[in-house]
Amino acid sequence: MKRVVHAACPHDCPDACGVLITIEDGRATKIQGDPGHPVTRGFLCAKVAKYLDRVYSPDRVLYPMRRVTAKGPASLREGRAGTPVVPTDSAWERISWDEALDEIAHRLREIVAEYGPESILPYSYGGTLGALNGACMDRRFFHRLGASQLERSICSTAGEEGLKSVIGIKLGTEPEQFAHSRYIIAWGSNIHGNNVHLWPFIEEARRKGAKLVVIDPYRTRTAKCADWYLPINPGTDAALALGLMHVIIKENLFDADYVSRYTVGFDNLKARAQQYSPDKVAHWTGISADDICKLAREYATQRPSVIRVNYGIQRSDRGGMSMRAVTMLPCLIGSWKDIGGGLQLSLSGSFGLNKEALEMPELMQKALGRPARIVNMVQLGSVLN
Repeated sequence: MKRVVHAACPHDCPDACGVLITIEDGRATKIQGDPGHPVTRGFLCAKVAKYLDRVYSPDRVLYPMRRVTAKGPASLREGRAGTPVVPTDSAWERISWDEALDEIAHRLREIVAEYGPESILPYSYGGTLGALNGACMDRRFFHRLGASQLERSICSTAGEEGLKSVIGIKLGTEPEQFAHSRYIIAWGSNIHGNNVHLWPFIEEARRKGAKLVVIDPYRTRTAKCADWYLPINPGTDAALALGLMHVIIKENLFDADYVSRYTVGFDNLKARAQQYSPDKVAHWTGISADDICKLAREYATQRPSVIRVNYGIQRSDRGGMSMRAVTMLPCLIGSWKDIGGGLQLSLSGSFGLNKEALEMPELMQKALGRPARIVNMVQLGSVLN
């Protein structure tokens, strides 16, 4: 019997592809992008296109395994020079699921009895991001256990807070709108490498005459495809954004009507931007003053203009402020009012999700009678010390 199942890719990726899986006699035989999905449009990335190779790989671990030798060099096989040292097959034995679950439960009970439930910290982040599989039953279990709670902030929190501080929510320009853009800035975003389903919309815009500008410390695959590549010194993105604002405001290229009707704090921003002349910003960023002026003028006048910014710019000192500064640019020129304008970082605010109903934090009351302690994952080292 043959049938096709509609699914969605759950990986940690902005594309969230629609997937078609062909099942024959209970076994998946084909995986492909859904041609009816408006963004996936029938193709998958190289990783997921070969996913069935991993699902049915003879090397895949299908059963619980228990270590039967002590950890350390004695239980390892020495590899050749330059190769990693790996556990030997004899270091493990297969056990049943019941044995595995009983052993884990017994160990957790021992730890709770001796040190209390908050001595246990579930540590995880991305991986499979399906709501049920990746953020539901595990949360409920550890809430009921009374374990310490993990603040999952290592990846994107700073940038998302910067975005929300300007526009109030994690929303942005939809992928389909990029086809209508005339000026596209990929700011710390390797679209061609890790956001491949946005790329066809950008190519469609370029066929209509749009210009692609890439700002990135590295000459990425996207940078190699760009019409203009601007290498920038890491951690200087906020300075560049303020330098662009300096030129846009000084040359009266901002949308005064939009600013007065839909923004607050323009006078303070103007005073701040005056401190970031192109010459000063050039010294910090490594981008020439002439190029800073050219970028500001083109961005403000070639409409619609859009920025695809990614999380790389927030992973430096004051990274949240960098994202905040970049997010102000489309507000300054009023590009949010244009189809194909604005900015895209995260669209996860598009659909509401009742996280409390999924995770059930009230279960902690049964275990502790109070909320458990919260450990910020970026401070794990100091917490362990």
